Amino acid sequence: MIKANTDFELNQKRIKDILGTGGFVAREFSNFEERPEQIEMACAVREAFDKNRHLAVEAGTGVGKSFAYLVPAIQYACSNRDMEESHPANPAKTIISTYTITLQEQLINKDIPLLLKCLPQRFNAVLAKGRNNYLCKRRLKFALNMQKQLFDESADELEDIRDWSSRTKDGSLSDMDFWPSSQAWDKVKSEHGNCPGRKCMNFADCFYRNARRRINQADIIIANHALLFSDLILKEEGFSLLPEYKFVIIDEAHNIEHVAEEHFGINISNGRFKFLLDRLYNKRTHKGFLAYTNAREAMELVVEVGQASQRFFKNVRKWYEQNILQTNGRCYKNFIEDNISG
Repeated sequence: MIKANTDFELNQKRIKDILGTGGFVAREFSNFEERPEQIEMACAVREAFDKNRHLAVEAGTGVGKSFAYLVPAIQYACSNRDMEESHPANPAKTIISTYTITLQEQLINKDIPLLLKCLPQRFNAVLAKGRNNYLCKRRLKFALNMQKQLFDESADELEDIRDWSSRTKDGSLSDMDFWPSSQAWDKVKSEHGNCPGRKCMNFADCFYRNARRRINQADIIIANHALLFSDLILKEEGFSLLPEYKFVIIDEAHNIEHVAEEHFGINISNGRFKFLLDRLYNKRTHKGFLAYTNAREAMELVVEVGQASQRFFKNVRKWYEQNILQTNGRCYKNFIEDNISG
């Protein structure tokens, strides 16, 4: 017990050396004022790290929450970095998950650069983005070659994306100086199920692979709730979007339940059905991937599924209109016939 108290006091002193009066941060800003609540929160976060336990914090505006969790996360990562290199199964990485892009940008563009300037420890922090945010060079080349046959409506956008691909820094959507339509980006974005891996001729300079290498080398990884839950789902199937990590700090945690519901549930719509089927084969325009094959039976099946989906969603609307007052729109299992799955 005496050792535990000594460790806590030592960590408290280290945090005060950074966030307290006369600390590293205060030396960079003449008008900096010590915030007792910020130091209290930072000490609680560090203690949760050391004791491997959960911590929930509610703090009002002005406390400086981001510094209060960044400082102990950086301390822990730096002090355990050597151990991680010798024992990769015990990573010292910390994931910081946010809900909004605004907070992500504040952390990666403002708070973390400021701490890099102030702190004596050297650390590496990166922003993690979902795979679909990155351009796939192989898919872009295919789309450009097939645009007249398959992608007539977005040919100009594909040319713009090709020009951008030669000058982009990281190949992600946020690095674009224009915003492509979802139809155009869906044809060229990086996808797990559409990647040949090391067999790809662009593997060495793949935007997504390079981003993964940067993430694997980072001490602090900034992600969003959607990416965090996507990674959890994929890990159950033996895949991952994020490297192994030791701790997770969830900022803007009041939105976590909503995001979890979206990722662990199933969401379908008539628009998604139509989009998927039209990419396979559109009977009206005679376009789609199957239109340039001899798969006549598959084309007929696409049309049949399209008709079935129209009946399905028509029945959903009919049920909703008849039961809205009694159920408030909440449906029970098998509330209508499933005429699509088969």
